[in-house]
Amino acid sequence: MVKTPTVPIPANLLVDCFIPIIKEDMTFGDSVQLNVALLSALDTCNGQVRTIREIESSRIGKIAQPQ
Repeated sequence: MVKTPTVPIPANLLVDCFIPIIKEDMTFGDSVQLNVALLSALDTCNGQVRTIREIESSRIGKIAQPQ
């Protein structure tokens, strides 16, 4: 059996997720923009987690399912 070196997870997948700044005095329009920013940040983080899960699954030879 030949052992292959473990490839590290790319650093860009391990950075903290962006947290939008929440103003103290928000208008309705500001709250809508905040919701868009929060959903975008969540989508980005979910993409990072999905990619890490795929990398880990390929390492162990099976597909890891989200729980």
